[in-house]
Amino acid sequence: MAERTVGWRIIRAAVASLAALGVVVGPVRTHSRPGAPLAVGVSWPPRPSDFAPVTETVRGRVGDTVVVRLGATNLGPGVADDTGPGSFAVVPPPGTTITSIPHEGDDDDRRYSCLPPQDDDNYFFRCDFSAEPGSSATLRFHIRIDQQIPGAEGSVTVYGPNDPVPGNDRATFHVEAAPAPLWRWQNPLWRWQHWALAAGVLAVLAPAGRRLVRRRRRHTPQ
Repeated sequence: MAERTVGWRIIRAAVASLAALGVVVGPVRTHSRPGAPLAVGVSWPPRPSDFAPVTETVRGRVGDTVVVRLGATNLGPGVADDTGPGSFAVVPPPGTTITSIPHEGDDDDRRYSCLPPQDDDNYFFRCDFSAEPGSSATLRFHIRIDQQIPGAEGSVTVYGPNDPVPGNDRATFHVEAAPAPLWRWQNPLWRWQHWALAAGVLAVLAPAGRRLVRRRRRHTPQ
């Protein structure tokens, strides 16, 4: 009996010591999605965040390769632990080519830091991102302007977790292209169709010019 009393005294003393140190003894409760790994300290259901695209106009001359930043921004109000990673898809404007999307801040020499298009029917680049509320995540897209197409535009579509405002998940970006300078092969003057047209016009006008010269010689006093 005495041993049992001593044992309870030891247990009570241990509990009092833990309480003094701020440790609560009791069941640990976790919140997680059904079927997902348990996560301590993450609220469920999560607070949603509104995600929107980040776009920039492509400006340059035909033949230029320009750098524009495209990505996504987290408009809140969810917290970083609740939002998790998302992705965005980029469709390049007609008349342009995405030549590379390099990684930033590391030694990765891959050409694309995003998943490139898998086929012509689904021609878009898919990029992963993670952005805390009030911040943006963008990548440098190297875009070559191949043609001057009036009204050409591309698009960025964001796929964010728990996004309560799907109406602003897609945005377009435009191309402001100037003609290629004279020394570039993209300049219309260097296209073979124009040279062929010029040769045809010259072939038609040359005989008429010769006749005009002969006529003037005949009527010129000797």
